[in-house]
Amino acid sequence: MDTSVSNMNYLNTQVFQMDIPLAPSVNEYIQSVSLPGITLGEAQIETPFIRQPEPGDKLIFSPIAISFLIDEHMENWKEIFNWMIALGFPTSLQQYGVLPHQVNRADSSQITCDLTILIHDNYSKPILKFNMFNAFPINLGDIPISTVETDAQVPMCTADFMYQHYEVETLI
Repeated sequence: MDTSVSNMNYLNTQVFQMDIPLAPSVNEYIQSVSLPGITLGEAQIETPFIRQPEPGDKLIFSPIAISFLIDEHMENWKEIFNWMIALGFPTSLQQYGVLPHQVNRADSSQITCDLTILIHDNYSKPILKFNMFNAFPINLGDIPISTVETDAQVPMCTADFMYQHYEVETLI
């Protein structure tokens, strides 16, 4: 068995692209993405002597976390905020119309979308594509605002998304 490594380059973590179709103004402001983990459950088989672990049959996907800069009019932040309001239990029926499309809970294609992340190599060529299916926001982080800061800092926010599952596609 050949155990030699054919590519000695490290993963380039500074060049990536992400697409969030239901929050398009966020895409260009994304500063970081945490590629989500995956966990396989386990079953315990009882024997007269020990509990024997066996591979389970359910996968658990971790949420995907992003951080993004907030534009001056907070348009990108409002896209995720309005998406969450439309998904949650709003205080009035008028809040269901905050997305640029009609929200219909019977049709998940109108309240979820597929997220994509392109990972690039050291020559800035896309090499992997992560597809997160039927994603929706579950958390929109705090925005620090302060009069104490003396230098102008661009505010950053975090957002977490959940999805049904993801697949990884090799592009080269």
